[in-house]
Amino acid sequence: MAAPLVELTDPASVDRAARALFGSRLDTRPAVSHSFAAWKAEPDSPLTTIKINEHGPKSDLDFLALHIARARADAIIITGKILRDEPALTFDLRADPRWDDALVQWRKRRWGLLDPPWLLILTGSGDIDFEHPVFRSEVRPLIFTSDRTASRKLADSPCPVVADEAPDIRRAIEHLQVTRECECISVEAGPSTARALYERPMAVKELLLSVYLDPELDERARGAPLVKLSEVRRWFRSETSVTHRERGQHWTFYRLRR
Repeated sequence: MAAPLVELTDPASVDRAARALFGSRLDTRPAVSHSFAAWKAEPDSPLTTIKINEHGPKSDLDFLALHIARARADAIIITGKILRDEPALTFDLRADPRWDDALVQWRKRRWGLLDPPWLLILTGSGDIDFEHPVFRSEVRPLIFTSDRTASRKLADSPCPVVADEAPDIRRAIEHLQVTRECECISVEAGPSTARALYERPMAVKELLLSVYLDPELDERARGAPLVKLSEVRRWFRSETSVTHRERGQHWTFYRLRR
């Protein structure tokens, strides 16, 4: 089933792929959408996030799901740690040649988004390598940090730096919504940062969750636990999901909405 879903030709094919992937049509743009991949080891254990490295399971469908979320967003939030951990990361909507120009056209025609998304990089340390490929990717980078870090370490930044007195992910979202007028924000931050979004009042309006179902996962690919699937299901009012077999592996792709 994997091959037909990732062979995109036009915006209509993206709509069909999204519905086949998540079990529902992506007909809205939530204010805050969170995307992450996790491993489900035990029925009621916390979902363990999967690190992006050579030791983790490879899924073309998970890769597509992430880029679908990016394609309809006004802004994407990551962290400086992600840049350090993923030195080859880019945000190219043509990252898989089988997609051709379909995601780019879906962004323009389906959602009327003509400008590249903002890429907000949340950092406390200010340790940013401006030679990283994201700064040459099809996004508008923006650094969100503390007053102290902005003045001491990022004064010569080639992209805008927002200095905040108490920077965290919720204040980053507020900045994007109020100052940058972003209607849909896709969060890709790691578990230590994203966990705050599930505290009350919960900020996440939609969760796009890729769950790896195989019983074993290399220790080197295991990230931090985030939430239990049973908890997530109580928090969201609407759920669709589809299980796919890909390269002999099984994944379930969830779309949960409030």
